[in-house]
Amino acid sequence: MKKVFIILTLLFFMGYPMLTFAYPSNSMVRVGIMDEKYTTVEKTNITVYSTSEIIMYDIDKQEELATIPGGAELRISKSEGKYNLYYIDPNSEIEMEAKIDSDFILKVNEGVLGIKDLKRGGKPAQYRGEFRIISCPDKTDKFYLINCLDVEQYLKGVVPCEMPVSFGLEALKAQAVAARVYSLTPRTKVSRAYDVVDSVASQVYYGYNRENEISNKAIDSTHGLVALCDDEMIVAVFCSTAGGYTESYSNTFSDPITKQFPSPQRKYLKATPDLPQIKPLNNEEDAFNFYSTKPQSYDMTSPLYRWTKKWTKNELQNVLKTTLLVQSKAGFVEPKLLKSEDFGKLKEIKVTKRGESGKIVTMNIVTDKNTYTIGKELVIRRVFQKDGKALPSANVVFKTINITDKVDNNDFDEIIAYGGGFGHGCGLSQFGAKYMAQECHLPFDIILKHYYNGICIGTKPVELGQKTITQSFYQPFKNATLVIPNKYHLKQLYLSINNQDICVKTDNSQRVEADISEYIKPQELNTVEFKSVDEFETHNIKNPTHLKKIKVYIKVENKS
Repeated sequence: MKKVFIILTLLFFMGYPMLTFAYPSNSMVRVGIMDEKYTTVEKTNITVYSTSEIIMYDIDKQEELATIPGGAELRISKSEGKYNLYYIDPNSEIEMEAKIDSDFILKVNEGVLGIKDLKRGGKPAQYRGEFRIISCPDKTDKFYLINCLDVEQYLKGVVPCEMPVSFGLEALKAQAVAARVYSLTPRTKVSRAYDVVDSVASQVYYGYNRENEISNKAIDSTHGLVALCDDEMIVAVFCSTAGGYTESYSNTFSDPITKQFPSPQRKYLKATPDLPQIKPLNNEEDAFNFYSTKPQSYDMTSPLYRWTKKWTKNELQNVLKTTLLVQSKAGFVEPKLLKSEDFGKLKEIKVTKRGESGKIVTMNIVTDKNTYTIGKELVIRRVFQKDGKALPSANVVFKTINITDKVDNNDFDEIIAYGGGFGHGCGLSQFGAKYMAQECHLPFDIILKHYYNGICIGTKPVELGQKTITQSFYQPFKNATLVIPNKYHLKQLYLSINNQDICVKTDNSQRVEADISEYIKPQELNTVEFKSVDEFETHNIKNPTHLKKIKVYIKVENKS
């Protein structure tokens, strides 16, 4: 076998490789690919393959570096700040080695890219789009593998992982919209190098091999559509099973930046019962009556709609010694437990605050040595472990049982947890969406509006400036409205919808909502082109930089 040592250099200039689609790309998503066990995004070495030719580009100089033949396996490692590349041409059996300094892109014009020895959902990990190999900050021997692709392609590897396709088309459509907007406005920014990861830390993403015809149809049937509130995309959190009553954002999550808990409220994520006659469950009696029984709700077909856990006092005491020690590092245990032997003997468990859904917001664990206050649903779930597993949710009530005669009436032998739901319980409930779609025959927009209060469905808002912006979206209904929150007094807006030129006059209104239904094709993919604007199309604009803040989007509505 002939072996060739080379230093990759510029072959010829092509410019930056842009992905092409049959429709205008609305947004690209950068996904940090983790290891097999989802422990880290950092890589020391990987092997990439494709059935078709791989083209390699310098990420900074925007130049093509080399091509790797189809069928070849490209091994990538890093040491002393340089990438080490190695492959064997399966046709000529020529062995190639190279070293390069810069980050780079791997792209195929046909087919998909794969990662050898990495499985997702029991199948080989294969991906649409391109791979970006990016250096980890301050680490000379590690790098990120980032899958960069159009958001619609990304969703095809997400939706069937997040929701079973058996839940039905309308439920899958609701999930597709929630997943789309979450990928564009995630609750927490993971990294500067990538937008999301491929695990439950963001959204589960298995890539090309998990795609399904039914979920693909749900994605295509909501193409480009997001959920909006106050002219902004929402943070569309979702869970498996809310338990019959969703909780407000503030009582569920801490602020991702300040770590404040309860966090500032999001108006579209407020506590909402499945049935309007259910009153708030923020006291022990009402919470117990709700979660120790099985009232009717949208979530009632979930296997974790209701559940129980039981501990002996000694068992729970030993659990808490360990879990409080671990969770003290998360910052939501006060005072921190520094050593397990400092825990003492368990005396009482007391809930101090519940949300409207009955979810525990804060509670006290009382021992003969201290009183520990814990808050935040995920921390509570992880503290009260059973058989090494966290509680399914923090929608839980505790009941103590005395088996033997106790001198102290506050003492107990066993404790039972009655709970409902699985996950954080805020926003869309997937089992609830299934019931609403299959049993109530409700469309996806009504499902979304139940779980996200006061929203509308529309396109991603864009800010107009000196460039033309093109978007594509599927119109599921007959009615469409052009929305211009006209803070900067745009006089008129030129746009083209499905190649029909339109001029919308604003009459100097602070807000414009123009009916554009006649230009839209229902049940089809539509294309809109927003023309650039300048100072001659605005009133009283002295600073042209304000033009970049003229926002516009299209709202789709089911008025029938």
